[in-house]
Amino acid sequence: MSVKALRPRPVSVLTLRFKKPIRAPLGFVYRWCTDYRDDDNRFTESIYHYRVKIALREPSRVVRVITVPGRDANRCTDVEIIELHPPDRWSLTKLSWTDDESGSYRLTAKNPSLTLLAMRFRRTWKVGAPPDSDRYRALFNRVWDRYVGVIESEYARRTDSRPRVRTA
Repeated sequence: MSVKALRPRPVSVLTLRFKKPIRAPLGFVYRWCTDYRDDDNRFTESIYHYRVKIALREPSRVVRVITVPGRDANRCTDVEIIELHPPDRWSLTKLSWTDDESGSYRLTAKNPSLTLLAMRFRRTWKVGAPPDSDRYRALFNRVWDRYVGVIESEYARRTDSRPRVRTA
């Protein structure tokens, strides 16, 4: 029997593309999106419930271990490998016993204070029934709308706190 015959066949594959305009400069958006930390779930805690641990941080790579709470067999641990390609893109490979995911992120400066984030994901479910694609898309949009709101408010707060030059 070949190794290929032993590999589980995917139950379902879903490819999604998203674009999000962000009112902040490209450099700020890139730094914010790629500043992976152990408390990253603070932005989506009411949507997703998980714990994050940064296992490795290098200039071009971040490895995160994601633990989704549950009891016994329902507990899930994922490993995410993020490859950083400054100044405007990064990629994600997520490995889990239930599903695998690959993703790419690309930033484009539309003007000095507007950045477009284009994302593409391919998710392969290996066991169980995959979620409804419309619900998955809605959940993803909800999460990224929250991220965009935080990025924009942090950028606005940063620019609002700069000293103003008074003109006569």
